Amino acid sequence: MNKFMFIQARMSSSRLPGKVLLPFRDSTVLQYLYRKCEDINGIDKVVILTSVESSDDEIERICDLEGMKVFRGDLLNVLKRYKSASRLLCEEEDYVIRLCADSPLIDSALIQSFTNAIRAEDKFFSTRKLVEGELQSFTGKGNNLDAFRVDYLLQLNELTEENREHLVYAVNYSKDSRTYETDLTFPTDLCIDTLSDYQRLS
Repeated sequence: MNKFMFIQARMSSSRLPGKVLLPFRDSTVLQYLYRKCEDINGIDKVVILTSVESSDDEIERICDLEGMKVFRGDLLNVLKRYKSASRLLCEEEDYVIRLCADSPLIDSALIQSFTNAIRAEDKFFSTRKLVEGELQSFTGKGNNLDAFRVDYLLQLNELTEENREHLVYAVNYSKDSRTYETDLTFPTDLCIDTLSDYQRLS
């Protein structure tokens, strides 16, 4: 059983275009998160998942320049992008841990603890659970993690736009999900959605 960290990233964010390549601390938003993930014990490979659209050519160029692994797939069907990358890079018993590139300040100790806690029998393991149709987080915005066993990920349906865009809504939470719960508290908003978020967090 290998564990892969997939970081989804695109340049075409509607609220802050190009945010993943904005300067951040000593590098860029994307590089900062990638290097953090590389330091996690038990992760076999960290991969940037971007799209085949020309708008994301710069992401691939930067990844090649900085020695970061990159995979390109469907822009709008993120679930399909994850499936395609998993088929190419993983075995069915492996795990894919999902991160979004706009969360560079996610807690390193949390990533390590979450990675260590994945069990071979888990189909889907997450810092969130679905409550009355809404995702409830135990770790706060910008500190969320989801892990899919590859054979389970490949079976998720792409029938709705919500499933295609967010992956996690395709999960059967009552049957197939286990939740990572913690009593620790984390900052409540570490996600870069807007310019003011970027200015506040950088």
